Amino acid sequence: MELEFEKWHGNKNDFILTWFSHDQVTFEALRREAPRLCTRDGSGIGADGILVLHTKTSRDIMPYQMSIINSDGSLAETCGNGIRCAALSILTKHHEQSPKVDIPEGIELGLKSSRASLRYLGDVTESARGHLPLVAVEMGKALINEENPDYEGAKAFIKKVSQELSMPALTKDWSLVSLGNRHLVISLDVVSPELIRKIGPALQKSELWDGINVHIIRSKAMVDADRRQSAQSLGQAIDELYEAFVWERGAGETQACGSGACAVAASLWQTGLSDRSHWLGVDMPGGRLYIKQASRDDQITMAGPAKLAFRGKVTI
Repeated sequence: MELEFEKWHGNKNDFILTWFSHDQVTFEALRREAPRLCTRDGSGIGADGILVLHTKTSRDIMPYQMSIINSDGSLAETCGNGIRCAALSILTKHHEQSPKVDIPEGIELGLKSSRASLRYLGDVTESARGHLPLVAVEMGKALINEENPDYEGAKAFIKKVSQELSMPALTKDWSLVSLGNRHLVISLDVVSPELIRKIGPALQKSELWDGINVHIIRSKAMVDADRRQSAQSLGQAIDELYEAFVWERGAGETQACGSGACAVAASLWQTGLSDRSHWLGVDMPGGRLYIKQASRDDQITMAGPAKLAFRGKVTI
């Protein structure tokens, strides 16, 4: 069958997005085709994953659910960058098909095991090329370290991997975070793409999990432009900025990870040294995401841009 799709990216974490009113058999076919469609070897479209917006009919402009297919065909629990792309796809379709009908200020999207609320904040500067819409997503609450039943097992596993890699620094400052999906956040003095390519794969295979998102982070110095841009976009200047590199479950190295940025922030808040009520910046290779949480009892809010790259059709 021929499938219409849109190619989106959120901070260069890119996705094939399709509006889907087909049956489960076709959805499973799309999962099987995911590696071929997502490959970047020139024979596919190229993407970190596939976003499926489920509707009851092809005329609907508001999906009742979103499924996230990783590039290897497995299913993801949540995806912050993907949710922002979905939000702007919904807004675009609404403006194209029903411009006279107001879209709700907040949108609810059903995910595999949770729901995400999202809203539009305004615009963020995209260098000299103009502005991109800034979307805020309520990502839920995080479980950190001992709040996860397998924390002690994770501690032993990380110690084992650190010995195998001859990297004792891995055991010094790390957090296990659950936010619909699972994350390991490791704070190091030096981070780089080469380092995440070494650490990320080594932490995937464990009896504790079927793959896990891995992030290595370090504190990053801010300049006046960082505070000025965040104040213009968010109405509040950021207090802290961190650099992070990502290895995603089911996708490998990616340019950004929205839920991962939330996990990074949650790992910092639990130390008590960061103020969760103020926006915190997380710089990944694909760009910057902003994270905050009004209080420990509230949902974590992530804000960032998304952009439509092109539309197309593909046979599956």
